[in-house]
Amino acid sequence: MEHKESQVIWQDKEHQFIWLGMGDPDKEKGIGSNQYMIVDQEEAYILDPGGYHVFDRVFNNVLKFVSLDKIKGLFLSHQDPDICASLISWLEARPDAQVIISGLWTRFISHLALPVDPKLYSLPDEGGEITLPSGGSLRFIPAHFLHSCGNFHVYDSRSRTLFTGDLGAAIIPDKEWTLFVGDFDKHIQMMEGFHRRYMSSTRALRAYLDRLRGLEIDYICPQHGAIFQKNNAKRFLEWLSGLEVGVDYKQWGD
Repeated sequence: MEHKESQVIWQDKEHQFIWLGMGDPDKEKGIGSNQYMIVDQEEAYILDPGGYHVFDRVFNNVLKFVSLDKIKGLFLSHQDPDICASLISWLEARPDAQVIISGLWTRFISHLALPVDPKLYSLPDEGGEITLPSGGSLRFIPAHFLHSCGNFHVYDSRSRTLFTGDLGAAIIPDKEWTLFVGDFDKHIQMMEGFHRRYMSSTRALRAYLDRLRGLEIDYICPQHGAIFQKNNAKRFLEWLSGLEVGVDYKQWGD
């Protein structure tokens, strides 16, 4: 798969939501992953900055849009290494950045041998919210057990975008990769097995969907796979509402 350049997905005069590209899988190792950045006036937040091998690509793409001193926060949806292993390099480059993570995982941060004691924004189980300079907000929505026991998603009120970590992940063959989901029915085939296995329970999934009620969502952005937009975002949530996963999936062991 050839390198895919970073793109501004949504913007107005004060706010941008940016996809930070995708690199050569042979160099970046493992399954391809998405990293995103929110830029609001003079503040930037990087969401799920990624594993060690993606750092150079993500770092260089970030600098196309903002200077290092504008990076205020690094959000980690959960503790997996493909989410947080690059944190070592990010804090070497930007030691004043705030690390936003579930309170369950703050005591494990030291095991990454970080170059500085990070400034932590420790999220309680019920979540939290950051007000942005433009007046919009980043809302941290509990997504516990989907798949991590301490898991959060981010809702950007300005662009009406939901960043969902591993929820919505798809294993897409390199030759079929696209930035946005096209044929939703075909895309299900690349998501279903992963969701049934990695999402812990149907009960946790339904509780999460209840928390989304009332939100206007134009984009859903997972860490792996393609972005859902407009009608496909709606279809994805509808698909989740009828899905059995994890310990509640009756076919395990049959």
